[in-house]
Amino acid sequence: MELTGKTTLVTGASSGIGKAIAVAFAHKGAHVLVHYGKNRTGAEDTLSEVAKVSSGALHRADLMKREDIASLFKDIQRTTRTIDVLVNNAGDAQPGGIDDDDVWEYEHRNIFLSAIHVSREFLALPAATLRKIINVSSLYGNLHGGSPQFLQYSAFKAALASVSTTLNKSTAPDVIVNAVAPGYTETPAWAGAPREVKDALARTTAIGRFVTAEEVAHAVVFIAENDALVGQVLTLDGGTSLKVLP
Repeated sequence: MELTGKTTLVTGASSGIGKAIAVAFAHKGAHVLVHYGKNRTGAEDTLSEVAKVSSGALHRADLMKREDIASLFKDIQRTTRTIDVLVNNAGDAQPGGIDDDDVWEYEHRNIFLSAIHVSREFLALPAATLRKIINVSSLYGNLHGGSPQFLQYSAFKAALASVSTTLNKSTAPDVIVNAVAPGYTETPAWAGAPREVKDALARTTAIGRFVTAEEVAHAVVFIAENDALVGQVLTLDGGTSLKVLP
């Protein structure tokens, strides 16, 4: 897929990986729809970076609410005929064990159902050419890669990775679906973490450091451009999966 002139929707694009993905698509000449839930200031900063090299627009929605998702797509369609690439990036990690029912409910809606409902709206849009869905999963969603401290997050990222493969059986060749699975990535979410914790996690990698958001974004753009990549989960963990997770 040639990305110049294409429209890309990136959910959760106000900071971190989402911001880096939005900017990376802009550098490829795409028109970037910057979605945010709460952090408008961050989203505006992302849009300003996008505007330096391409065009874009700002859109707000609480993706845990079906009505907000429907309104989001209605707003988009007022100015945009269709979306060529959807990047499901929004979602946050909440710690929890097997008995934490509230966390099961929250992460089910936050990590999994939000991406499913956004994808449904995307698939319903009119289109005459190839389109792509790229889901941001996690190393924790890979087989044997889950964290016992983030049981629900791991489970629903795994479910999202599975959908990224299986959905192709009904949508390809019109819509191709893939995913990326980042490992420990340098984002604002780690800003308050103790240095000793980050150093310990960096030692679990083969490269001795956290992955950068830009490295993840580069992979997402690669997936969008490569039409031969179908139903794959590309792991970007700096080699952590080669070692025993803490």
